[in-house]
Amino acid sequence: MSLSFHIDYNGDCEEAFNFYAECLGGRIGTLLKISDSPIPASTTRPGRHIVHANICIDGVELAGADVETHNYKRPMGFYILLGVDSEEKVDSYFSALQTSGQVILAPQQTFWSSRYAIVIDRFGVPWKINRGT
Repeated sequence: MSLSFHIDYNGDCEEAFNFYAECLGGRIGTLLKISDSPIPASTTRPGRHIVHANICIDGVELAGADVETHNYKRPMGFYILLGVDSEEKVDSYFSALQTSGQVILAPQQTFWSSRYAIVIDRFGVPWKINRGT
């Protein structure tokens, strides 16, 4: 059995995955575009849109795809919890993810962690970053 996350994007899946590879040290496995698949391109699903992508971030797979604009809904009701081993990594990942995003909780000490932050990145994906013990 395996468990991963699949996130719908609004035409910026490739940009998001390249960003995650750069700022989180992820390794992209697949970036399959509509133009490289048997799915016909259309005005609502152009050839540059991603049919399937996956990236491995520290052993955890994140998958995604672009959906038609009229079917897109911002992710809600969950957060991707990124557990890291240092306060510096919390600050570094938060700094990258908050660029053009929305800060929910700036990095700070909590009763369960020496460093914790919450941010929604510029692609609408919600993250909680926690320094583990």
